[in-house]
Amino acid sequence: MSPSAPDAPTGKVHQADHQALRAEVERHNRAYYEQDAPEIPDDEYDRLARRLREIEAAHPEWVGEQSPVQGVGGAPSSAFVQVQHPTPMTSLDNVFSDEELADWQEKLSRSLNLGPAYDGFTYTGELKIDGLSVNLYYVDGRLQWAATRGNGQVGEMVTEQVFTIPGLPRELPGLKGELEVRGEVYLSRADFAAFNARAEELGTPLLKNPRNGAAGALRQKDPEVTRTRNLKVIFYALGKRDGVPVKTQGDVLAWLAEHGFPTSRYSEKLTGLAAAQEYHRRMTEQRSAFEFDADGTVLKLDLLALQAEAGFTSRAPRWATADKFPVEEVETVLESVTVNVGRTGKLAPLAHLSPRLIEGSTVSKATLHNEDHIRGMDLRVGDTVVVRKSGGVIPQIMRVVLDKRPADAVPFDFPTHCPECGHEAVRAEGDANTYCPNPACPAQQFERLRYFVSRGAMDARGIGEKLIEQLIATGRVRDAADLYGLDAGQLADLERSGDKKAANVLAQLEASKTRPLWRLINALGMNHVGERGAQALAAAFGTLDALLAATPEQIGAVPGMGGTIARGVTAALADPAMRDLLRRLREAGLNPVEEAAPRGDALAGLNFVLTGALSRPRETIKAELEAAGARVTGSVTKKTSYLVAGEEAGSKLERAQELKIPVVDEVGLSALLAERGVGGGA
Repeated sequence: MSPSAPDAPTGKVHQADHQALRAEVERHNRAYYEQDAPEIPDDEYDRLARRLREIEAAHPEWVGEQSPVQGVGGAPSSAFVQVQHPTPMTSLDNVFSDEELADWQEKLSRSLNLGPAYDGFTYTGELKIDGLSVNLYYVDGRLQWAATRGNGQVGEMVTEQVFTIPGLPRELPGLKGELEVRGEVYLSRADFAAFNARAEELGTPLLKNPRNGAAGALRQKDPEVTRTRNLKVIFYALGKRDGVPVKTQGDVLAWLAEHGFPTSRYSEKLTGLAAAQEYHRRMTEQRSAFEFDADGTVLKLDLLALQAEAGFTSRAPRWATADKFPVEEVETVLESVTVNVGRTGKLAPLAHLSPRLIEGSTVSKATLHNEDHIRGMDLRVGDTVVVRKSGGVIPQIMRVVLDKRPADAVPFDFPTHCPECGHEAVRAEGDANTYCPNPACPAQQFERLRYFVSRGAMDARGIGEKLIEQLIATGRVRDAADLYGLDAGQLADLERSGDKKAANVLAQLEASKTRPLWRLINALGMNHVGERGAQALAAAFGTLDALLAATPEQIGAVPGMGGTIARGVTAALADPAMRDLLRRLREAGLNPVEEAAPRGDALAGLNFVLTGALSRPRETIKAELEAAGARVTGSVTKKTSYLVAGEEAGSKLERAQELKIPVVDEVGLSALLAERGVGGGA
């Protein structure tokens, strides 16, 4: 046997085979739990881990002290403060079929001396969300810390990172003693897809799956970086629970919801094995509609007293199990590969597939990333390939079905020249991507202009893709500066245009001339600089001239930049073509709002949160507050000094009222600022 053949009979296993399989599982454990960079799909890991457990059950003399499948999770990172969980955070054992679930129930009933045929258990059925487990620890109703599961005994303290998720209670009035509240932090499928779409656009690394994204975000040292990931959480359990009057798992979920902890709407009370199996079937059918990635259902004995009687193994409760969803993979045919050119010149290959239905939607395309990815899979046009959805969202080719390869399958020759302009393509040393270096490439021109006017950049919403295509095709626009030289006549005589549309486009362009500086920095489309990076650069340097004069060391000192990105930004801004573009933009009247007006201290030490519909752009009010020394955050906490509430303020207003935090409207904010000598008020 080899580790790649986990289903070989136990009797044929030699100790060397066990050691090799154990080393492979240990490597995948580190990649998944500690590095947030899984190398294989979850179902493949499950098969390897299950096989290792079977071998070690048959040969306990081989196990030793540190088996990777006898413990829980991974080692906590030394980059964070480590905390001891008052009660261990265990893992779950898995089943993969109705028959295995029936075997689990029989084993459970035997352990409780109820006989193998007993079928009167009441369960709580829940979804197994694929995220990162966290534990919130309270003493006398006050939060002490929030931590990751870590190795089950010791976790990483991530209190401020967890509390970037809005609405979580830091205090539970009236509660005495110790309390542990446990849940799963996750990245929604929509946010996962949006992150990867933006990363693809920026040329930055993609997330492999939503769990990857949630774990990476929660382990950011800067909570403000975590906040940009828009994490969510579902709570489902209590550890230590002094003074909490609950008798069933259903009571636990009700208590959590009553005290402000988000819980799942998919939880159900179930009686008997048939009901549990039917619940799993229904959840399997609905899985494509979940907002989060889930890899199965969880079945728990409902009575807490019965849970205590059943107890635990060394790593998991006997009273609960995870019933894993079948991985939905389909075979289809690779019909062709096309290569698109992005705004940075990156050549992005795209697989065109025979359409197949996967998890509720028809899939006909899949990203192939780069030349090395295609070569590594030995992918050929005409091949039968296995496709699944990464995170339930993004189609991904998993492997080639070699025994179905037709004799005339054609290897894909990655282009040596740009498919749009014919310029010779290049690859930098150490970079897996291939680029067209021609700045006049029409595809790059189109993508750069589309990005420049997009909502996250200069926000000129009247300029759509069709208009950009026409402007490039007619030679009226080559780059962003040319947009500001257009007149009404040049726009009005385009196809499907006219005087009204022309006037709207010109008004949008005029308005964009005074957008905040960070929008212009983002609109320039530098590699690895998105909205968050542009905002950090604008805040650090304040003016375009200061940024242009900055050294790599100065840029590298900005949070989130780092040496490699800093050198890239410096080189991009020093490029003669970039300097010429910026000169022409300024000559056209572009005058971005300066963001580093000397920072005052009139509001130093005060924390503001903005919510609701305000009469002015939120970013403008934020800039004015920060210029006076205030800090503006996204969520209401005990540290919030004032909530500025516009019309239709929602949960943030309710939270502020609960915490008795002062709430002001825009008139009240102006009065407050006038009192402190800030301008004339906001």
